[in-house]
Amino acid sequence: MDQMLADASNPSAPTFPYPSRKRLHAEMLAFAQPQTWRGIVLLVLDFAIYFAALAGVLFLVPLWAKIACSLVAGVKISNLATIGHDAAHGSLVREIWLNKVLGVLAFLPAFFNCRLWVYDHHILHHPKVNGRHRDSFMPYSKAEFDRLPRYRQRLERLYRAPLGLGFGIYYVFERWLPVKVFPRSFMPAGVRREAWRNLFWLAVWAVLLTAGMVSAPLYSQTSALTAVLLGIVVPHYVWMTLMAMTSFVQHTHPNVAWFADGRDRGLLGQPELVSTQVDFPRWFKTMMHNVHDHAAHHVQPRIPGYRLADAQARLNELLGPYAVSEMFSFGRFADTVGRCKLYDYDRLQWLDFEGRPTTKSLLVSASAQIADEKLVPLRRA
Repeated sequence: MDQMLADASNPSAPTFPYPSRKRLHAEMLAFAQPQTWRGIVLLVLDFAIYFAALAGVLFLVPLWAKIACSLVAGVKISNLATIGHDAAHGSLVREIWLNKVLGVLAFLPAFFNCRLWVYDHHILHHPKVNGRHRDSFMPYSKAEFDRLPRYRQRLERLYRAPLGLGFGIYYVFERWLPVKVFPRSFMPAGVRREAWRNLFWLAVWAVLLTAGMVSAPLYSQTSALTAVLLGIVVPHYVWMTLMAMTSFVQHTHPNVAWFADGRDRGLLGQPELVSTQVDFPRWFKTMMHNVHDHAAHHVQPRIPGYRLADAQARLNELLGPYAVSEMFSFGRFADTVGRCKLYDYDRLQWLDFEGRPTTKSLLVSASAQIADEKLVPLRRA
């Protein structure tokens, strides 16, 4: 993505008509067509590969092979969670009741309480994308960061370390443990009741999986310690890292705005402009259930993951130069992580930890919101 919104005071810049909300929703709604057989096949395949990877950890002899299987198990937990995400949105299969059942099942290997996922993701995240509620990788302002205790400042630096090396740690301690497992007092009473019921199935899964790994010496040549580490701990940390990286790139970018409470978001706050598409080769997108085609998902959450690639391609056509879309590269990823540390919510601008601007202010695009919704492209900040 080399272009987005820019200063309308530049009369020489080309213009592009921004599509209406009605057209965007109508175009994306055409892709919101779940197929029950397809959703079930994807779920069964991912579970089959996940269990095969656990079997490899237990029964393969070379340590390198066990480690490789452990990593595969972590990736498949991530894939299953993506399927659970679709089921929670009611978009994996056609039947409402079956989506609920499959959502609970798909989130079990991730140790996610499905009901809490629905509350955190649907009630908080989607209605107020990139807002000031506690969300994945919500940036602190400079004043907020300076008020943090010294140890907490060090943690924030670790969480946003170069190349995402602290992503897994971030997600374990800031997102998973606080709001994805146990009901909390600040959650609505109805959410807490349903979450306690879901927690029962999560506890059953955790007990069975742990017992199977601890008893590994009884039926394999793998020690209990190796089985627990490579069958549970490593896959879970791989999944946490992948989840954190995905959450980060989906809503963090030099040209993606974050907003303070009560601020008029205007056109910059539309779902397709506060969500990104990080593009990958088609084989990789398919393997990851198109989870990085995220802007289309926020325009129409009922699009199943197996239709997101086509929906995103159409959305990019409609948005033209405004699509927040770019092919993944380690260089671009490192650049985004390096720039996006703190945020100036007044100027809509990314900062480093010393408070120095690292991107252009997106306020320059505010003047581009003219009556006929025509905007002027902006070079990458």
